[in-house]
Amino acid sequence: MKTAAVVAEYNPFHCGHRYQLEKTREAGATHIVAVMSGNFVQRGEAAIFDKFTRAKTAVDCGADLVVELPLPWAMSTAQNFARGAISLAGALGCVDMLSFGSECDDVTALERVAQTVYSAEFELKLAELLPQCVSYANAREQAVAALCGAQFAGLLANPNSILAVEYIAAAKKFGFDFEFNAVRRMGDGYNSLSASGNGFASASAIRRLIASRSDYFSYVPVTYPSEFADFSKLDTAVLYALRKMSADEIALAPDISEGLENRIFEAVRISGSFDELIENIKTKRYPTARIRRIIMSLLLGVKAKHSQGLPPYIRILACNEKGREILSAANPSLPVVARASQFRQFDGIAGEIFTLECTADDIYALCYSPVRECGADYKAKVF
Repeated sequence: MKTAAVVAEYNPFHCGHRYQLEKTREAGATHIVAVMSGNFVQRGEAAIFDKFTRAKTAVDCGADLVVELPLPWAMSTAQNFARGAISLAGALGCVDMLSFGSECDDVTALERVAQTVYSAEFELKLAELLPQCVSYANAREQAVAALCGAQFAGLLANPNSILAVEYIAAAKKFGFDFEFNAVRRMGDGYNSLSASGNGFASASAIRRLIASRSDYFSYVPVTYPSEFADFSKLDTAVLYALRKMSADEIALAPDISEGLENRIFEAVRISGSFDELIENIKTKRYPTARIRRIIMSLLLGVKAKHSQGLPPYIRILACNEKGREILSAANPSLPVVARASQFRQFDGIAGEIFTLECTADDIYALCYSPVRECGADYKAKVF
């Protein structure tokens, strides 16, 4: 038995994801666990299909067990996203391999960059460059170039390679002795909105096709429900929630610094939609993805304190027979939960995070037409 972990959003699950799972099997994995984001994803928006639909699809198409990456880590920076997901993979106590999609499939190069960005020399160089650069990402890339060469720094220009570096760094930081398996990304780029017709398309392009009711079926391995989440339905809810907040309350959200709360406080008073609000806040220093995550955190009640630690439980979203074998072989260092009713035994941060998740999922239900009922977390049956 050789168990591999993959980290994913599956927003939605497509042919590229199936290809990654196939390549992970070819690399020797007999069992695969996916750590998957819930109903809100890292780009700061609602997933196109709900988490139970996406988890079941993953199990139908090659994964064996899907566990949820809780909201504060799923909707966070690349570093926190990776830290939360890798901690859950390691907490199972039976994962041997970490497999990830990347624009670069050279594990040695990815490890070199991971080692560099978590060195003392890097911190000194980054501090030197930050005042000269328009963004943290730009300063980070320049610091890596200065320390180990432009060819390595170039990896940080690619979204999946950035995450691969963070996965490796988190695994090494936590002391997990994982074998790393990099699967080269196929088809169009991460944010590409084009669908080339080669059988692979980015999740962004597929979501666009779904939203426009266009043919996307050649890019996905299953038939999805005709109903999908329309993120724009939350426009008024976002403006309502933020207009009720003071600048001090806004300052409690994750990733707020340098008086950004004041900029948000002023922008929400003159904006008429979510997109307009983002446009009124973003700058070269504060890119769109960061602002979107902050705004959605404010709507959903996520505070900076929530992601300062690590996920406090392992929640199962979908499972097959091999997934049960993973659970039988596991030696978990965290509680493993299959039913929402089991959370009633939890208090402290575990109970707080789960309550946050349930509230977020009830807000997510507003994205559907007709609007879904509350309580999806309590109605879902995993086994």
